[in-house]
Amino acid sequence: MIARPGEHTGPPRAAAGRPYPASVLAMIPRPTFGPLAGRRSRALARRAAPAALARLAGGAGGWRLGEPFAGRGDTCVFAVRDDAGSPALLKATATRQGRRQLDHQVEVLAALHRDERLGPWARLVPRTLDVGDVDGVHFVLEARLPGADARGAAADRVRAVPMALAAIDELAARTATLAPLDAATLDRWVRAPAGRVREVVRGAHRAAVDGLEAELSAALSGREAARAWAHGDYNRANVLLGPDEDGRASVSGIVDWTEGERDGLVGADAVTLLLFESVLAGREFGRVVLGRLSDPGPVAEVVAPLQRRVGGPVLPPRVMLLLTWLRHVGGNLADSTRYAANPVWMHRNVRAVLQGLGVGPGARGLEA
Repeated sequence: MIARPGEHTGPPRAAAGRPYPASVLAMIPRPTFGPLAGRRSRALARRAAPAALARLAGGAGGWRLGEPFAGRGDTCVFAVRDDAGSPALLKATATRQGRRQLDHQVEVLAALHRDERLGPWARLVPRTLDVGDVDGVHFVLEARLPGADARGAAADRVRAVPMALAAIDELAARTATLAPLDAATLDRWVRAPAGRVREVVRGAHRAAVDGLEAELSAALSGREAARAWAHGDYNRANVLLGPDEDGRASVSGIVDWTEGERDGLVGADAVTLLLFESVLAGREFGRVVLGRLSDPGPVAEVVAPLQRRVGGPVLPPRVMLLLTWLRHVGGNLADSTRYAANPVWMHRNVRAVLQGLGVGPGARGLEA
């Protein structure tokens, strides 16, 4: 939250002008984003970063710390350069959730570069340079790809979104396979994220999670679906644009693979990209999802051709939307404890959606 001129920004004060006791302050939710989110983690990372740069990559290269960027969850990101001016990113975390994210991304990036099916597409994927721990902080040094994230192309959104869709469509076309959705896949796509949501809700909301999990499982179990490499958090913030050989704007990189998976659902990244166009414009994710559930046409028009192109059946748009919502909120809850602790985020993005889903007895069902 940004303070307005003259607004009190110190500790909350009781009516008599005295600070509230620590027990009351502990009840105030930590922000999920913005300048105060993860402040302690950033401070720890910044203090340990010089020592990390001296040790990573064998201590060679003379890495210098640059400006911080907005990180994901409990992870901090800093720009760095070596003596030759080569750019890189230093990612750091002091939490268990953040370490899990970074370690998973290291594995995903390595697997992507080993996958010969990607061919020249692999140039869009960053490479990990080194990994290490310093003073209780986990660091990853990652090569920085050229270009700037596609949010800067707001005035040229009409071109940026199709370019991002074409890039992720090519990845799916290169790596897609058609296979039945087995129990292990349903565990990963449905039951695991539903379990994370179930842990932080009660009563009717928990019953709605149970109904959602049951209906998604019934709609998908044993069904064939096109699966391919998937990013998992595909939006314009994670798509880099730069000039091609002819000087025209093109996708020059795709970053932040902390949610990446080898056999993700074809079309899921496209759904995320489309939904987040409204989120990047300032709307709450939960409200965007509810709006698209009532009018799924624009999503179906984009996703159906992607699934047909790789020879897969077209899944109902409602299934795709609910899987996307479940993955996003479940992923956030796994990424950082700040989300579950924030009642505003929980209400707008979890409880409100569960109330509006219409799952369980009497619901229209997922084939609608």
